[in-house]
Amino acid sequence: MSDAGSQDGFEDFTVLHPALYQRPAAAERESAGSYTEHYTVRGTVGVGGVGRVLLAFDERIGREVAIKEMLDADSQADAGFRARFLREARITGRLEHPGIVPVYDLGTSRRGSPYYVMRFVRGDTLARALADCNQEAPEHALVQRLRLLDRLIDVCEAMAYAHSKGVVHRDLKPGNIVLGPFGETIILDWGLAKAAGEADAAPGQAAAQPPHTDEELTQVGDVLGTPAYMAPEQVDSTLGHVDARTDVFALGCILYVLLLGRTPLQGSSREILERLRSAAAMPSSRAAGSAAPRELTAICDKALNLDPARRYRDAGELAAELRAYRDGRLVSTYAYSRRELLRRFVSRNRLPIAAGALVVLAILAGAGVALQFAVEADQARQLAQTESVLARRAQQKAETTLVEVSHIANGNLAMAQQVATALDGAIGAVRSDLEHVAALKPPLTDRAAMTPLLDGLLSRNPALESAAATVAPGRITAVVPERYASAVGADTSPLEHNVLCLERKQPIMSRVYPAPEGFHAITLVIPVFDGARVEGFLSVRVKPAEFLRRVLPPGTETERRKVWIIQDDGLILYDSNPEEIGNNLFRPEAYQRVPGLRELADSIAGQQTGVGHYRSGAGNGAPVNHLASWIDAAPTANRSWKVVVLEDWAG
Repeated sequence: MSDAGSQDGFEDFTVLHPALYQRPAAAERESAGSYTEHYTVRGTVGVGGVGRVLLAFDERIGREVAIKEMLDADSQADAGFRARFLREARITGRLEHPGIVPVYDLGTSRRGSPYYVMRFVRGDTLARALADCNQEAPEHALVQRLRLLDRLIDVCEAMAYAHSKGVVHRDLKPGNIVLGPFGETIILDWGLAKAAGEADAAPGQAAAQPPHTDEELTQVGDVLGTPAYMAPEQVDSTLGHVDARTDVFALGCILYVLLLGRTPLQGSSREILERLRSAAAMPSSRAAGSAAPRELTAICDKALNLDPARRYRDAGELAAELRAYRDGRLVSTYAYSRRELLRRFVSRNRLPIAAGALVVLAILAGAGVALQFAVEADQARQLAQTESVLARRAQQKAETTLVEVSHIANGNLAMAQQVATALDGAIGAVRSDLEHVAALKPPLTDRAAMTPLLDGLLSRNPALESAAATVAPGRITAVVPERYASAVGADTSPLEHNVLCLERKQPIMSRVYPAPEGFHAITLVIPVFDGARVEGFLSVRVKPAEFLRRVLPPGTETERRKVWIIQDDGLILYDSNPEEIGNNLFRPEAYQRVPGLRELADSIAGQQTGVGHYRSGAGNGAPVNHLASWIDAAPTANRSWKVVVLEDWAG
């Protein structure tokens, strides 16, 4: 471990430095024989709260290794610490990637302390590199920090591999990232990692320890992580589940540091944790006066969204966006202006444009010389001028097309985001109203008492088709309006949304289903609690096409622009063409009629946010391009929809 300490707020507790280590003290010389005879201990390179790291030499292979061992007192006193230590070794050992430190061996010392052997990593942490950058003048510091973007991409790619294996790190920060002298970027300290299907080790005595006051230190206890890099769902489970998007938030915090030189949230650990619990909006990386690239700030702000569903799905998606920026390609998260698109086109095609200019100059020069031979060269000059004009026109058309298409796609992406926000707001308002009524502890079995409450829901939310009260597991006790009174007493316990609501104890939205009354419907159901037990449900039904039509902001649909809202299985909930509602976008017969639709449908299904197109023939047979932009909407934790905005373009 490096003994560099803290510089400019960046804590460094994980790097194994090439030269800075202590020679073995008497206690270490005594413990040298605690391990198998294959390892010769040379000294201590780091000591933490529950363990220490020793530099050793593997006599069998002939290489330096690091031995991480639990401190004797902790290994004997707390089973929770011991379980977490062993889990760190096993999880890290399963991840075979160049960006993740490999584990060579695992065992128990003769004193009974668990240890594992790993690669000895030489280098400094990303925290130290960032601190060094901040020693420069502000205008130079940003340039230096942006040179570390490739290292952050390496981290994202390593974490993409971990996410593909179902492993979440939960403590990503610059102090846990080592930059090797030969271009290596390695993630260390997987002590808080969580593998899919595995429960957390019990915090044990750690929960009784006083909280850290430094926002850069890993918290051990009820809250797991480093406050300055923690996602809201790590602080409060009601804000979301801990998954790959939790690591995306931490990577967004690291990107924020690259852009602005500081973490997004400042203050003590307690202040930061309270801020995260409050669900107050994260500060934007697009700070006033900052020279940070706007595309990177858009990527950063998306990664730092408080709503996990609005972040990148995993580190792989974030890596793809960062690579697109680095390689000069369009970043899907950012809405480009016409001027920016033209500037990017000129920048990426500087050589062809320069070559074209030289050709024009050569033609003009040739024309000047040819004055002496006007008669002989007249036809050749006219031909060259004609070709030059045609070349310029072709280039101008290509530039205009690029700008126009990109402007439409980015405008539609902004429109899709606006529709998704309106959709979340409309469903959120209904859900809040239901939760308010549920919090009143209504008498679910008393039809006379429940009917006025349900009538109130409908009067406050005119887009609702019906509302009902149900006693768990599924007996309907009251329903409004009166025309649906025959449903009272019906058993709805087999319905998927009731089963999920009972199991998960949270709001659930159904898929589209055919209602007994002859129309398609969606149900939103809210649990009603008696203590910790789900006593029953409050639910409302909507006709999706009518409800969603009300949600669309004015001006969304035009003669050339239309909207699709699609269920996660491809079922069209809303289409500007009513005849398409209820069909499935991913159905084979649609591809037979419009072959180009298959590729677009595959992109929509596989990407949270994106742009694309397909081509179809108009009534007169002329081809029409349909430019599409889409974004995910998450009306409830169990349901994901796609908002797609399409615009016809005849170019």
